[in-house]
Amino acid sequence: MAPMTSGSPSLLIGARGYAHASWEGAFYPDNLPPEWRFLFYSHRYPALLMPTHAWGPDGTRLAAFGEEAPAGFRMVLEISEKSLPQMAQVAAWPRPLVAGCLVRLSRLDAAHREPLAALARAVPVTADLRSCPAGCREDLAALGVGVCGRPAAGRAPGGPFAVSLVDRIDRRALGAALQGLMAVEAQAGSALFFCDRATALAGIEEALLLADLLAGSQARS
Repeated sequence: MAPMTSGSPSLLIGARGYAHASWEGAFYPDNLPPEWRFLFYSHRYPALLMPTHAWGPDGTRLAAFGEEAPAGFRMVLEISEKSLPQMAQVAAWPRPLVAGCLVRLSRLDAAHREPLAALARAVPVTADLRSCPAGCREDLAALGVGVCGRPAAGRAPGGPFAVSLVDRIDRRALGAALQGLMAVEAQAGSALFFCDRATALAGIEEALLLADLLAGSQARS
């Protein structure tokens, strides 16, 4: 099994979800029990974007994941618009396992502001908005929340927790996305997650290699 690396201590790289049936045989050994998949994944790659349906939301289940993962592994929790209000009330986030949260919103409404601000006081937060009109970045920054990047759509990440989501992406675009994440001044760090299950594994391997090369180039300059 390849050693786990992230290119930069503050840059997380991984996939969205880990329990994909199509990965059986291609990534997971054929005889690996399904309940061991998270353990296998977390010892191979440094980070994971955990979809809402995969963790509950359930703090007890998160703690169980934390018991299986190696010390350096980090998880970003995906939160739906519907579950946002209750998430602000979660009493204990397993840290440092939970590096942050990604909240999916159709748009930024007044009703979202206080739950987002409350969540951001507990854990780093970035928002993945379907619509991000002029001024929304400033509004989110005032709440202590970042903006999720979408390289394929030309949307750059920003804020205290910078996250980019990619599907299929060529090497040049991937390099530009990584350089942007490594250059952004994000106090809570940054992350790159691959969302297309068919290409995520190849994307992670490519991104880890490029991140190490870019980090080495920056260290020499």
